[in-house]
Amino acid sequence: MTRRYDYMDWLRVLSIFVVVGIHVVSKIINNTTTDDWIWQFANVFDAGLRWCVPIFFMLSGALLLTRDKEESVWEFLRKRLAKVVIPLIFWSFIYTLYNIYQLGESYTAYEILVQFLTDDIYYHLWFLYTITALYLMAPFLKLLVTHMDKKTFQAFLLFWIVFSCFLPFLPRFFDFELAITPGLFEPYIGYFLLGAYLVLYPVPRKYLWPLGGLAIIGYFVTLWGTYYLNVGLPADEFDAFFYEHYRPNALFITLFIFVGFQHMAKRIKPNPLITRISTATFGIYVIHPLIQVYLNKFFGLNETTFNPIISVPLVWIIIFAISFGIILAMQKLPIVNRLVP
Repeated sequence: MTRRYDYMDWLRVLSIFVVVGIHVVSKIINNTTTDDWIWQFANVFDAGLRWCVPIFFMLSGALLLTRDKEESVWEFLRKRLAKVVIPLIFWSFIYTLYNIYQLGESYTAYEILVQFLTDDIYYHLWFLYTITALYLMAPFLKLLVTHMDKKTFQAFLLFWIVFSCFLPFLPRFFDFELAITPGLFEPYIGYFLLGAYLVLYPVPRKYLWPLGGLAIIGYFVTLWGTYYLNVGLPADEFDAFFYEHYRPNALFITLFIFVGFQHMAKRIKPNPLITRISTATFGIYVIHPLIQVYLNKFFGLNETTFNPIISVPLVWIIIFAISFGIILAMQKLPIVNRLVP
């Protein structure tokens, strides 16, 4: 399947916009406590936004694992890895410079190498490591997708849900952990394959409303569970258990949003701006934390500059717009455009 899905462009744009929003409200979450009303305000937002990153993995799986084009493993990897490894190296260098010159950190060359290899340079770069690993596995996962029938695929996804979504509750709330490890059913592989499954076997419309009900339940579980786990904790000890992307509550919300967009596909028309932003999502992702930092440093604009009810959406939109503008300019420059594919 090589045609373009307009609903995926819209979904990708919405997801990157939500990522920026998470990083705005998370500043409040991580610097206040449950006793502060602004913590409660931020939690109301954040609890409903954690579907965005799983959507990115689902979109990648939907497009890569259902392609009709036959490619050798090496051809496939040559095309995809360059699009993520080169930017990963460059932006790791940029954020290392930020750590040195803005945060006053000091590293030896060996320490920088270790940080790069262990994903310790900057908080949001983890996504690039994970997508790189999924690209490495994609040619082999594509074989699974090609040769699994629908029932086998469903069994695989069921095992993934059990191992990755439900079993983590045992050590967290019951103080024991099963000896059986998740193995192949690691969290983001499941989302990668789930995207492919939903393209090959779309969920009938009659299940959309039940999924919506589960998504609402998932939202309130996230909202209340996060509050419950953080009552009494200091601001620097936030417990993000229910915010994790692979909890059942997050899965239900993610599934509802993806399926909902699929069912709106016939009503979603091509839009040049949406298509353009869609091609800039990678760049927006890697650069927006810097925009957030320097917007505050140079202009004093952050999530609490005014009342958060005003500041949060205002700063959110400004960060997104500036990030998109910079990436748009970078993509027009030869060589530089390879850093923000």
